[in-house]
Amino acid sequence: MGMIHGAAKHAGHKAYKKTKCGFLPQIIEFFGKDMERELGAKTQEFYEFVLPPVDMSVTSDMILVTVDVPGFVKDQIQIRMDGGTLIVSAKREKVEGLLYAQRPHILEKRIRLPTRIRRGEEPECTAALQDGVLTITIPIKHTGKNVSID
Repeated sequence: MGMIHGAAKHAGHKAYKKTKCGFLPQIIEFFGKDMERELGAKTQEFYEFVLPPVDMSVTSDMILVTVDVPGFVKDQIQIRMDGGTLIVSAKREKVEGLLYAQRPHILEKRIRLPTRIRRGEEPECTAALQDGVLTITIPIKHTGKNVSID
């Protein structure tokens, strides 16, 4: 029993003692269960929206992107580059019979890269997954022409 459901059950018993109304505790407990279920679903939706956390660093020859994807295995994660955008998505099956569920089942993060990459010219990237942390290495090609000073 969750916190909200427990508090609703307690409030229902207090209401019964005051009013001696037999169905009042059941109504309050029902609304407490329903509120807790809805709150859990909304919390899960929120986490699916804001997660996963991402870190990015840039060196002279590569971009290193680190994405937290705890609870997902390699086969559930897809990585795609679309021009200058890196797209990391993950999906796992919902577990039936959970009493409480907040961990996201679906993640999608679009990360704008700090370099210009044209569609169709995306570099070959490497990725590794260890302990729920996905590390993506993107090589940077330097373009342009050096200008000499006269």
